[in-house]
Amino acid sequence: MAVSSRTMGRHRDYSRLFIFLGLLAGIVAVAPIVAAVMGIGSSVTIPKTAFASAPAGEYAVITRSEGAADVVAVAWLNNPGAVTEIARVPRVEGFPSAGAVSPDGKFVALTSVEGGTASNPVASIMVLSLESGVITRVATDAQPGEAPVWSPDSSAVTFARDVSRAESAGVFSIARVGRDGEDESTVQEFRSVFGVYPVGNDVSGRVVTAVLDGKGSWLYRPGLDPVAISTNLTRDWELSPDGRTVAFIEVTTVAGVGYRARTVSLDGSAAAAQALEADVSALGTAWNPATSAPAFGLEPVGADGVTVQALSAEGPGASGFDVPLQYSASGDGLAVTHWSGRSFQESGTPELQLISAAGRSSFEGYTRFLGWSVR
Repeated sequence: MAVSSRTMGRHRDYSRLFIFLGLLAGIVAVAPIVAAVMGIGSSVTIPKTAFASAPAGEYAVITRSEGAADVVAVAWLNNPGAVTEIARVPRVEGFPSAGAVSPDGKFVALTSVEGGTASNPVASIMVLSLESGVITRVATDAQPGEAPVWSPDSSAVTFARDVSRAESAGVFSIARVGRDGEDESTVQEFRSVFGVYPVGNDVSGRVVTAVLDGKGSWLYRPGLDPVAISTNLTRDWELSPDGRTVAFIEVTTVAGVGYRARTVSLDGSAAAAQALEADVSALGTAWNPATSAPAFGLEPVGADGVTVQALSAEGPGASGFDVPLQYSASGDGLAVTHWSGRSFQESGTPELQLISAAGRSSFEGYTRFLGWSVR
C-alpha cells in the first residue's frame, strides 16, 4: 500500500516528537545531578546533626579523646546525662585540641595538631558546624594548645601563630581569618616575648591579647597602648561580659609559688586589684553573666582540710576543689574541672563537671570543655 506524503510527514513529526520526549526525559533524569553539582535547587542535601533539632536550652560543648580524633559532643544543662555526639575531628594522637564555641552557638573553632613532631607540633584552625557536622580547615600554622577567639558576630576567628620557625625565636603574631577560610590577615605582631594569648573582644570589638615577656604581663589591643597588669607572669585570663575588665591569676614567687586572683580595667585607669578578700591561692576564672562578678577556684585551706568551692552549693564534708571554666549565658550553669586532692600541690584526679541548682554532673571519658551553646 502506498503511503501518502502527508502520512510520511506525520511519521516524521512523530519521530521528532519521540526523540524530543526522549531527550526531555534524559534531561529531567540528570537535572538533580546537575543541580547538586552546581548547588542549584532543592536537590542539594545539607547534612544535619541531632543538635540541629535539639530542644531549646543551654548546652555544654565537650570533647573526649579517641585515638587520633577529638569526639565533640553536647550535653543539655536540663538533662546533662544525655550526651549527644556531634562529630569526630581528626588530629595527631596524644594532642587533644583546644577550642571555643561561637557567640551564636552554631560553630566550634578548634586548634588541632595535624603534623610535626612531639617537640614541634604543627596545628591548624578547624571550624566545625554543630548543626551539620561539616569540618573546615580555615588556617594553618596556629599555636598548638591555644583556643581561638571568635569575633562578636561569629563571622571570623582570631588565633595565635608562632612564626619563630621562619624567623628568630620569640616572634609571634595574632591572625584573623573568616569562618569560611577567606580574608586571612595579621592583626598584630610581637617580638622578643615568651608567648601571646588571645583573650576576647573588648567593648569596641577589638581583640584583647595577653602578652608575657621579660618585664611581666601586658594586655594589648590593636591601635592602643598596652596595659601593664603585673611584673610577674600571669595566666587564666577571662574578659568580663561587658568587655571592659579582665580577671586573671598572677603567679607570685615571693614565698614559694603562689597564685593570686586579680582584676584589671582595660582603660588602664588603675593598677590590677586583688579580687578576693582572703589571701589564698586561686586557679581558674569565670565571669557570671547574671551577676557580672568573677569566680575563682580557691585552694582548700585550713589544717582540717575544709574546702572552699567555686560555688557555695557544697556542704560540709565536701572534698577536693573546683577550677571554674565558664558560666552559661544565663548564669544557671558552670563548667568546672573538679580535682579530688587537698591542695594545688596534691591535686589528685581531675574530672569535668557541670554545676547547676540540680547538683553536679560528670561525663565518663570527656575531659575538655569548649564552651556553651544556646538554642
